[in-house]
Amino acid sequence: MNRILSYLPLVALLILTACTDPITVGSDLVDGDLADIGQTTDIPFTTKVVAEDSIIIFDVSENAVIGSFTFGKTNDALAGNWDHSLYLIPRLVQRTSTGLPDPPEFAFRDDINVDSAVLILEIDTSSAFFGLARTFPTSVVALTDIVDQEVDYYSNLELPASGPMLNRDAAFSATREETLLYDTIVSPTGTTSGDTVSQAHIRIALNDDFLAQLNMLDESDFESDTTFWDFLPGVAITPSAETDALVTLRARPTRIGSVARAGLYFFYPDTATGNPTFYQAPIDLALPRYQKDFVGSLAETLLGEEEDNERVAVIGQSGVMTEITFTDLSALEDVVINQAEIKFYLEDIDGYSYEEFTNPSFLALYYRDETGDLQPIEDRENLANPNSSAAVRQFLGGDPQTDDDGNVFYQPKFSIHMQSILEGAVPPTIYLRVVPIDSDPSRAVLAGPQATVRPASVQVTFTELN
Repeated sequence: MNRILSYLPLVALLILTACTDPITVGSDLVDGDLADIGQTTDIPFTTKVVAEDSIIIFDVSENAVIGSFTFGKTNDALAGNWDHSLYLIPRLVQRTSTGLPDPPEFAFRDDINVDSAVLILEIDTSSAFFGLARTFPTSVVALTDIVDQEVDYYSNLELPASGPMLNRDAAFSATREETLLYDTIVSPTGTTSGDTVSQAHIRIALNDDFLAQLNMLDESDFESDTTFWDFLPGVAITPSAETDALVTLRARPTRIGSVARAGLYFFYPDTATGNPTFYQAPIDLALPRYQKDFVGSLAETLLGEEEDNERVAVIGQSGVMTEITFTDLSALEDVVINQAEIKFYLEDIDGYSYEEFTNPSFLALYYRDETGDLQPIEDRENLANPNSSAAVRQFLGGDPQTDDDGNVFYQPKFSIHMQSILEGAVPPTIYLRVVPIDSDPSRAVLAGPQATVRPASVQVTFTELN
C-alpha cells in the first residue's frame, strides 16, 4: 500500500551542506582537534527485483483522490503488457447557496434535446505522454452499479461494467497543445460572453443511442446524485487496442482555486436565443485501473524469490522496485555517518528504447515500517515536497547523472537513514523506486553489485568514535 506524501522544511540548509564538504572546512584552524574521518566502499549488499505495492487511488478517511493517472495499452520488452483503464463517476452540479443539486434546463423542457454529450478530461502537460503515439483506440461502457464511496480503492480494483459501447468514435486523439474546449455565445450561467476556452484535453463523444436515452429523462432523474446514478452510475473507459503510448490525465483542477474543466458535458440550445450552451456534470470520482502482465518480458525474468545481483530494474506506477539489503555492516562499527550513497548505472537492453519509453527523472529510496508499509527514508522525509525542484533532487541524488564517458547513473543518498540502520532503529533493507509513484510510468534497467561492467556500489564517509 502506498500513500502519496509531501513533506516540509530545511531545504536551503541541506542543499548548502550538500554543496560544501563539511569534512574539510576549517581544517587548517582545528587540525589538532579533528576526529578521525574515514571512507569505505566495503559494504556488501544484495539486490532483488520485487513487485511494487498497488497505489491507493481513493483514500476515504482523507477524502483524497489520486492527482494524475495514465491511460493506454502498451507492450515492450522490459515491462511486458500494460492495460491502463479508467472508471469515471460524474455528479450533478450543486448550488453554492444550498448545496443541493442544480438540474439542467433541458430536464424540465420537453422541447429541448441534448445535441451532444462529451466526456472531457484535462491532459497533465507536465508529463503528458509516455511513448510516441497520440491516437488512443477506446471503448466506453456503463457501470452496472452505484460505486461505494465509503471504502478505499487501489489501482488493482475492478468494477462491474457491461452493455453496449457508448462512445461515438472508435478512438480519441491527444496533444500537449491547448485546443478549443468550448466556444459558446451564452455561458451556462446565462450571461453573454462569446469567449472561447482552450486547454490541453481529450474529448470522448457519446453516441446517438446514449443521447436518445438521455433525452427521455425528466426532472425527477436529476433530483439527486443517486437518481442520476440510477441512469448512469459511471463509465468504464478502456483501451480497445494497443495504443503504443500512455497519456497522463487529470480529473481535478491543476491548481487550488482553478476551474475544474473535466466532466460530462451536455450541449443543447439555449431556450431564449437558440444559441448553444451546455451543462457540465463534474467528475465525482476518477479511479484508474492498472493491469500489468510481465509474461515474456525482462521484468518477468528478474522477478522472483532469488536475488539478482547482476541486473535489476525499476518500473513506475505499481510496476517493480529493487530491494537492497546490507548483509554486513561490521566496517561501520563505532562510527557516525557523515554521508552514505548508493550508485546504480543505467543499462541498455535489446528491444527497448529509452527514447521512446524514457528512463526515470527521479529514483527515491524507501523502507518498510513496522506495519509493512513503504515509507520514504528519513533523509527524504525532512524535505519539503522532495519532487519539486532540481536542487532538492540533486541533494537527494536520485536524478540521472552522466559520468565523463557519457554513462548515465543514479546516486541516491541515505546518510541519516544509514545511521538509523546502524542503531537498529530500522531494518537493513531499503527499496529503490520510481517517483512520483502515482504518475510516472517510466522504467530502467540497472547494473547490480555483481555486474561485470560498472557494478552498483556503496560509498560511506564517517567519523570514528574515539
